[in-house]
Amino acid sequence: MAIKNQTALITGASSGIGSEIAKKFAVQGYSLLLLGRDEKRLKKVQAQCKNTRAEYLAFDLLDLKQNSKALSEKIKAMPPLTVLINNAGLFKQGLLQENTTADWLLQFQVNLLSAVELCKVVWPIFKKNKKGSIVNISSTLALKPTPGTGPYSAVKAAMINWTQSLAQEGGKYNIRANCICPGIVDTPIHAFHSMPKIKKEKAIREMAGYQLLAEIGEPTDVAEATYFLASELSKWTTGSVLSVDGGINIK
Repeated sequence: MAIKNQTALITGASSGIGSEIAKKFAVQGYSLLLLGRDEKRLKKVQAQCKNTRAEYLAFDLLDLKQNSKALSEKIKAMPPLTVLINNAGLFKQGLLQENTTADWLLQFQVNLLSAVELCKVVWPIFKKNKKGSIVNISSTLALKPTPGTGPYSAVKAAMINWTQSLAQEGGKYNIRANCICPGIVDTPIHAFHSMPKIKKEKAIREMAGYQLLAEIGEPTDVAEATYFLASELSKWTTGSVLSVDGGINIK
């Protein structure tokens, strides 16, 4: 049954997992508020979200304070906000001696603190309406880090812990919070995504061997799981951590 008169706010919506999440929610009838840095790409995603209302704001989440008024005005002009998807993220590899303090701070700010600050904006709305669902996109690296991913893995692990704190705080207000840990998904966040075709195919074949299911993920795989956790399909689920990773973490 199509959802009407509800809005989902999605960050990192201009490409990859975020754009597929937007399209999934559009098909289900949600109104959409899309956040991202690239206005041209946001317009493209907006056009792909047919038969529903889709608005966007183009700004860096690190500049949320400067854009808070515009965001609040957008939210007020749309149907009630009931879903927040914190998907925006930055992935930067580097060994211990290669990562500077600035590298650590940037990944902390982009991958966690920006989501925290955005959640502070929507939390009062959810509390007032006694209804809200938050899905944070973490990573399997939060559960099983690999060499050269120290800052990213640590911050994404913190996101899982924070999600469960939100679930504890939000329960009495009917606010749910859940977390998804994607594995290797073919998105622009990975270097192989933009490799020449033959080189990319070779890289994907190699990475497929790490998975129990012998293939890497597609953005739609994560979008489907996100919709499940955000929607009433999972109305009795909060504080959960769902791995969508082809089984990479248990191989």
